[in-house]
Amino acid sequence: MDAARALLDSLMGAERNAALEDREKLRRKFHDRSVCKHYLCGLCPYEVLAQTKSDVGEHKEGSEHNLRCKQEWEALSDEERKEYGYEYDLLEWLDKLVRQCNDNIAMSRKRIEENEDEKPAEKKLNEEEQEQVLKIQAEVDDIVARAEKLGEEGEVEKSLALTNQAEVLKKQIQAIKQPIQILPNTDRQLVVCEVSGNLLCSTDTEDRKQRHYAGRHYQGWSAIRAKLKDLTEKVGPRPVDWKPKRAASNRDDQSRDRDRDRPRDRDRDRDRDRRRRDRGRDRDRDRDRDRRDRRRRDRSDSPRDRRRRRSRSRERRRR
Repeated sequence: MDAARALLDSLMGAERNAALEDREKLRRKFHDRSVCKHYLCGLCPYEVLAQTKSDVGEHKEGSEHNLRCKQEWEALSDEERKEYGYEYDLLEWLDKLVRQCNDNIAMSRKRIEENEDEKPAEKKLNEEEQEQVLKIQAEVDDIVARAEKLGEEGEVEKSLALTNQAEVLKKQIQAIKQPIQILPNTDRQLVVCEVSGNLLCSTDTEDRKQRHYAGRHYQGWSAIRAKLKDLTEKVGPRPVDWKPKRAASNRDDQSRDRDRDRPRDRDRDRDRDRRRRDRGRDRDRDRDRDRRDRRRRDRSDSPRDRRRRRSRSRERRRR
């Protein structure tokens, strides 16, 4: 119901139910509080990022996208539009969104680099490998002790030979403890999209890449970055001494909104009254049905049953 009403409002205007002589007075103005000012300026982030991982939340006050109001806004000169400040507001918000997106892109790129440089985890030995290491280590300790004794006795050459033998055994222990080295797959690397921040794979097919570029997330960020560049060039930052020179009276806006909503309220009241009348008719039909059922039972009962029922009824009233 609300979706259908919003569609009619967009196509025919919210004042469509008003009398002809009142429609001009009730017609939406681009400066009304219910009209989305971002939409007037050419891009609404609530719309382009809706239902993506960068969704900016619910579009609350000023959410109406009215084509007539946009045409009225575009008919103003550049200087007149600056006096309202809507483009300044959109420029500042888009700049904030893009900076946040760029920060996320930088963080994702850093995580990818850290994962590539990450050292492999230490290998966990099974029981057989542990026994093998202990056996070799005991042999190394024995050889080292013998080499030291031969060195003290002056047998230098024999001591060096045993030392070399111990080094060979130590390398065997290192080989057992050494984790399996997984060579990096240089053909498959993660890449961060510089527009939307999505993670892509260097081995993705052309079809997968095209789906990414045609996706709502990428298209939304592309539109935001293009609009930010356009506003930066045409409008520029808000002047320090800027003050809004044109603003509709809030009281007039509220009065216009109330007048515009009256036909809609009357429709809701009419629907509510119709539902109440329908419920009243249903209750009347139920009462008539119960009354007819009681009459049928009275006709089918014997005189003794009717006297007994009347007696019980009199006893209940006395109590």
